[in-house]
Order: sequence, then C-alpha cells, then structure tokens
Amino acid sequence: MVAGGVLLGTLGVFVQEAAQDPLTTVWFRCAFGALALAAWAAATGRLGEFSLKRRGLLIALGSGSLTVLNWSLFFAAIERTSIAVATVVFHVQPFWVMALAAWWLHEPVSRRQWAAAGVALVGLTLAMGIFGHGAMALEPSYLWGVAMCLGGSLTYAVVTLIARSAGTVSPLAMAWWQCLAGTVLTLPWML
Repeated sequence: MVAGGVLLGTLGVFVQEAAQDPLTTVWFRCAFGALALAAWAAATGRLGEFSLKRRGLLIALGSGSLTVLNWSLFFAAIERTSIAVATVVFHVQPFWVMALAAWWLHEPVSRRQWAAAGVALVGLTLAMGIFGHGAMALEPSYLWGVAMCLGGSLTYAVVTLIARSAGTVSPLAMAWWQCLAGTVLTLPWML
C-alpha cells in the first residue's frame, strides 16, 4: 500500500521530467504496466486469471478505455496547470465515487464518509501548497486544465465502480487487461 501510494504520489514528477506528450506517456505507462503484470502473473503462476469470459472481458476492456481517457486528461492537465493543482483537483475522485455509488448502486453514504473525504482533500490541498496560483487561475489554458482534471477524476470514479461490479475478474487480470487495452488504443499515436 505504501509503495503504491509513493508510486502514484510521484507519478507527476516523472511525467513532467520525461517531457513527453500525454498520449506517449499513457502508452508507455500501459505497455510497461502490461509487461510488469504479465511477468508477475507468470512468476506467481497466475497467468490463467487472464482468461476471461465475455462479460468480464467487456468490463475490463471498457474500463481500460476509460482509464486511457482519465490518464490522458490528467497528464494533459499537468501541462496546463501544475502538478500540485492537477493532483488536488484530480483527487475529488472519492466524492464522485461516493455520489455515483449512492446513485448508481444505491449504496448508503454517511456524513462521516463525506466529512472524512473532505478532510483528506483539505489536507492534500494544504500539503501541495496550491494557493500561489492567483492570476494564472484566470487564464483559459489553466481553466481547461482544471476541467480536464475534473473529467479525468470522473472517469476514474466510473472505472472504480465498474471494477467493483466485475466480481469474477481478479484485480490482477483487471489491471492487465486495462493496460493491454490502453497499449492497443494508444499504439496508433505511437506509430
């Protein structure tokens, strides 16, 4: 969990330092992810999990397509705002998940859950130090970046809920198929 948090928390730095366009970044992320997950599955004897029935495959490929969209939007937003702003805005995703889970899955969401998500977002905002963006926040490019983050966070929330509904698909298989779908979808851009 800590390693995953560190990886996700530092992703923007690597994206910015690579100085690649968003779709190239997505392709490499998907390709490396698919290879790493396949190697892990082979090493642990779990390659059989990659064989999915029709419904599971459709869910995995659909959520993979949305994952490509959310990563592309997030990486494009970093170029228009900043890593700090993009990260904070993107992390409204838990609010989307709770709202969509209540609406779509009819799951109860308590005030305590809303409050905890709010406190976490305020903490992230304070930790990222995004309050120095005053005049820049009025530029159209900056506003597009914020809108891209909101769209990316919404698609990420939908991916989360879709993955929850794919009960028979293991998380390993889901992630591998998502990465494979992303690799294939962004391959034309790389070519």
